[in-house]
Amino acid sequence: MSSKKTEILKPFGELDVLGLYSKIAPYLEEFLKGKEIASKTWVPKAKIPYFLNRAGKLGELWIEDFRQIDEEFLKLRAGHHLNEVKDQLNERQIKLWRYFVPRKYSEFYYATNGEGEGKAIERIFIDIDRRNLSPLKSLKVTRLLVELIEKQIEDDEFSIVKSIAVYWTGSSFHVYCFLSKPQPADFYEKLQFHSETVLFQSWTDVWVRKIRQMVDFKVTGGHEKKDNYIIIDPSQTPSGKLARVPLGCLHMKNYEPDGISVPLSEKMLYDDGIIEWLKSLTPEEVVEMAENLSKYLWSFRGERP
Repeated sequence: MSSKKTEILKPFGELDVLGLYSKIAPYLEEFLKGKEIASKTWVPKAKIPYFLNRAGKLGELWIEDFRQIDEEFLKLRAGHHLNEVKDQLNERQIKLWRYFVPRKYSEFYYATNGEGEGKAIERIFIDIDRRNLSPLKSLKVTRLLVELIEKQIEDDEFSIVKSIAVYWTGSSFHVYCFLSKPQPADFYEKLQFHSETVLFQSWTDVWVRKIRQMVDFKVTGGHEKKDNYIIIDPSQTPSGKLARVPLGCLHMKNYEPDGISVPLSEKMLYDDGIIEWLKSLTPEEVVEMAENLSKYLWSFRGERP
């Protein structure tokens, strides 16, 4: 992330990520409607570097709850601990406080297809993970994957996909496919990567095989992280799994933010200078551009699904 000032993260002198997330939340209400919110909070010098807050632990939090964040609430968080001001807050504000602890960095997540196992799949989430490789390589894989999916849609092999979206995570890319109608939980079997030869290849198996033939670096699939590979990972698609919010979520490295998530337009995706620009973005700049960027939450072509 750029070294430019990020005063939005310290609205009243103390670190508070809700200063940023409250400004982004209105643009995410439709995208996250009915999806439980989660957070990943970083704790320097702790044995476990971060902890997750999610519905099963703290009770459900929804994107609409961010409407409860105002200047007075942020002032209280800057100068007090929760137990000191609890009686001045409503139930939703208390829950927001617990999910996004003041004076700590938290990343903004949500339940991709809802919390709990076995629920219908409405959206496919594919993480383009990179391990010790340049983001330019993950950009190349992202472009190729999008083109393969579009060809499948054109050939009617993937007709249930009504739109494709691409997001910068702050470090790499996510590809989403929004479905024309919800699919049963076992639909994920069509996406699950198989490291060994199987009788019937999944879509991810096919994508990995084809992309390997088109690049000069290592590509694989699945959720296992491998150094010096680009990994096409659909494993956070099923219900009960989490995804990074695609607009305005801080990306952390060594306990400090080093990027911020944004959705990409088709023009941005195919701009060869896009990585440098994305890596330079500050939270203030993303908030300023949020209304325009939100046009690409559902489709990298700006089309409504």
